Amino acid sequence: MGLGELAAISAAVVWAFSTLLYKTFSHHLSPMQLNVSKGLLATSMMVLVIVLTGDFNIPQHTHAWLWLIASGVIGIAIGDSAYFGALRNIGPARTLVIESLAPALAGILNIILLGHFLSLLAWLGIIVTSVGVVIAISPQQNLQPVDKRHYFIGVSLALLAALCQATGMVMSKGAMNTESMSSLWAALIRLVSGTLSVALVVAIIKYSDLYQAVRLKGIENKHWLLVAVFFGTFIGLWLQLASVKYTDPAIAQTIFATAPLIVMTIGFVKREPVSTKMIFGGLLALVGVGILLAN
Repeated sequence: MGLGELAAISAAVVWAFSTLLYKTFSHHLSPMQLNVSKGLLATSMMVLVIVLTGDFNIPQHTHAWLWLIASGVIGIAIGDSAYFGALRNIGPARTLVIESLAPALAGILNIILLGHFLSLLAWLGIIVTSVGVVIAISPQQNLQPVDKRHYFIGVSLALLAALCQATGMVMSKGAMNTESMSSLWAALIRLVSGTLSVALVVAIIKYSDLYQAVRLKGIENKHWLLVAVFFGTFIGLWLQLASVKYTDPAIAQTIFATAPLIVMTIGFVKREPVSTKMIFGGLLALVGVGILLAN
């Protein structure tokens, strides 16, 4: 297992655990407010680590900066906003299934933007993993019906989110290919550009919402939010950029996509009901990841 794959697996694990914490704050802040809050907190943590470690390996080339800024705006600002919009319109089950297209999209964009082709064995691993994840996270019962308008909007937003996430990963790889840089600096530039974009939109829509997101006024158990931000955004984003630095973005995105399976495993440990389809899909996804690691 290479450094990139190990970083991707670690990122999936910390994202899965932090997701469980983030859910508790969804009724206090809107999705865009939460996006701004976690972005500001994680930025502060990254800056602190840079100062303490003396890591000043900042990108020097303009192209690297452009790649990272575009990656943050597309992947974090637009991608996350589209994802939250999809959740509101068609719910998490349909959204997560469509999100499973991200690894394949990353592979295609890797060819178009960077001219890098994956081996047939790697594509097999991506397909097997994606199918396994889709089977595991697909709805276990009939979903609540959605009218045509909301269904069209939700599916469109979910597809946009998958495309933006894949594009963000590939653009980050493009920046890494431009010059040798610190993964922490790459994560910081990407996070700041995405957070500022979302903050600007929130300020335009309703300035008081931005003020609440910055001050976290009226939010209880803030220490748990700090824990979620530390692991999910600070450590998680850092690991994501490290994985992209040392492996192909399509492979990294495929491993990230297994995070919902980790959430299901946590639920299993907590004795939540687990279906045969979830077990089969999880095992199939593990086989796919095994193929990727063997490749």
